[in-house]
Amino acid sequence: MIQKEKNKLPDELRGRSIEKKVIPTVCNLKNMINRLVDLGGDTSQLKQWEKRSYKAYLTDGIKNRILLTQPELWKDIIRGHILSCRPVDLGASVIDIYLVAYVAENYGLGKERFYKYIKDHGISDKDNSAQAIWQVGKGDGIYLGILNEDGSVKDWNFMRRWIEGLL
Repeated sequence: MIQKEKNKLPDELRGRSIEKKVIPTVCNLKNMINRLVDLGGDTSQLKQWEKRSYKAYLTDGIKNRILLTQPELWKDIIRGHILSCRPVDLGASVIDIYLVAYVAENYGLGKERFYKYIKDHGISDKDNSAQAIWQVGKGDGIYLGILNEDGSVKDWNFMRRWIEGLL
């Protein structure tokens, strides 16, 4: 069990490596969801980068609920959906949230520290890739109320449930 005092997160999320299949993308969750709703759920009209985010979050499983509810409920729907999915099935955008938290809690805060981790662990040697991972992970994490502005964990209860596989 995670305790806030320890501030340590495991380097694997229930069988999902946080250092493999980390693909930088520039589309954040909030923009993708808003666009999906604007399109009435027509995923064929999403742009390529929006489709990557859509697939990463396995949004097919919650699309109808999103389309039929008010925007203020979307975050809770998505958070519950993340917890109900196996991390190995989730795409890079979702794992980026965990990766940002992992580095902040285990190695220290800040974008520069994150970039160093990305390079030192062979995830990417490009600043642009590190920036994309940081931007999406932090942005989606803040949007969902999981992360603070500095990338640290805001919602330890969610994080514990995610790591332990609790709904």
